[in-house]
Amino acid sequence: MGRGHNPAQWGPSDVHNRLSMHIPRSSSACWEAAQGSLTYFLHHSYKWVPEVGVHWPIMKAQHFHLYGIAISLAMMVCCAPAEPLVVHEWGTFTSLQDEAGRTLGGINTDDEPVPAFCHDVAWGLVSRPNELPPIAEKGFSRCHPDVTMRLETPVLYFHLPPGAASPLTASVNVAFRGGWLTLFYPAAETTGLSSPDALTEDATGTLTWNNLQIGVKANGPETSERVWTAPRAVQAASVSATNGENEQFLFYRGVGHLACPLQVSRTADSTMLECRSQVGTALSSCLPMSVQHLWLASFRAEGGCAFRALPPVALQAKSDMEKQPALFTTPARFEPGEYSAANLTRLRSEMRAALQAEGLFPDEADALLNTWEVSYFKSAGLRLFFMLPKAWTDWHLPLDISVPCEVKRAMVGRLELVTPEQRALLQKLAQAPVPIRSWVHFEMTGKQAVVRGAMPAVYRDLGRFRNALLLDEYQNRPNPSLEAFIRLNRLQGRRG
Repeated sequence: MGRGHNPAQWGPSDVHNRLSMHIPRSSSACWEAAQGSLTYFLHHSYKWVPEVGVHWPIMKAQHFHLYGIAISLAMMVCCAPAEPLVVHEWGTFTSLQDEAGRTLGGINTDDEPVPAFCHDVAWGLVSRPNELPPIAEKGFSRCHPDVTMRLETPVLYFHLPPGAASPLTASVNVAFRGGWLTLFYPAAETTGLSSPDALTEDATGTLTWNNLQIGVKANGPETSERVWTAPRAVQAASVSATNGENEQFLFYRGVGHLACPLQVSRTADSTMLECRSQVGTALSSCLPMSVQHLWLASFRAEGGCAFRALPPVALQAKSDMEKQPALFTTPARFEPGEYSAANLTRLRSEMRAALQAEGLFPDEADALLNTWEVSYFKSAGLRLFFMLPKAWTDWHLPLDISVPCEVKRAMVGRLELVTPEQRALLQKLAQAPVPIRSWVHFEMTGKQAVVRGAMPAVYRDLGRFRNALLLDEYQNRPNPSLEAFIRLNRLQGRRG
């Protein structure tokens, strides 16, 4: 056997030539990585030391298989797939249910509106918080009976792999099955919003960011609104749309005609809550699905919080006529001694851990909780929080990205439950004297009209979805006081 065929006689040039035959030199970085890996392997495994002035170690092999080992190591370094783009998303699906577990419509109301620079393709569909009744506003929004779910502030973060060239160009498409996507930033192409007068479960709204630049140097538009600055407190790659609008994330919101996958009702004596699955049969192919993290939480106006973590549940498909067995029961009330400010910190901590378990980075989990601090934790009410199953999210909100990526989605289900306190407020409105004018009126001061009056506390204390609760109460228990209050303040629904 000649020198060229005897591994025991190979020198540096022989090794180099043979490696050149087997290892693709697609990039200098790849080739250098292969050299480094071989040197490290040969030195630490066989105590070989490269000759001075020679990059590759002299091979004084005693075993023919050593060549194969070295080649395999180099090939692993060179041919290992590049790390993919990492995409993380969080958001909230919000619903409202009464004591019987019936889904209430008309929840097209924001409690934390986004800055004016966001694109709104259905202006007037979602109303903003205001002390003035619609009668005092021009172009007011009305309660929309078809809106039974709010898709609130999903944001997409992009994390480029180490050493990746930037900016990276990609296209991102998201669809909302059973809803419209109405608010977004930066600019995107939209489809699906045919008429704002009728929203059905057959609707599908889409957003597409074509040729999105990921990894640009950008700060985003100026704003001081917490609902926008809180999501910025994340280390992520900035993005830029084709029109030059840029931000640290992709943002969108929507409205849907969907039912929450969980139904919560009160027992006849109102002492217990029963939770059932109400996943539609259209999602049968996505089963089994489970909800691993749930919390029932009660918040007082003065800041006290009480909550309890609930056991994981398995979701089942349900037809319209079928009643599912209860997944669990839990007391409907908390004892006075269970409320404390410290509980808010504990609840946030548990939710933060659950968000990270879904794949979010710590700063991303904090961004969600900080964005919704007021709405989640400082608004009075009884609500069920839970982490939506990924299969449910992917079916109702399919996401497509044009480049290889690793996607983690952490969506919070937020189910607002009608409370006895809210029923008592509605009864006060119904039993009040029949009003004869709106809660505001205009007075002339010189030549200027000045608005006088304020929203009645009994109505304001109903909370964010006060208009939906009022209209539902009137529909089920009509009386002259409610009729006049609704008519004089123009609180009728969109088709009312």
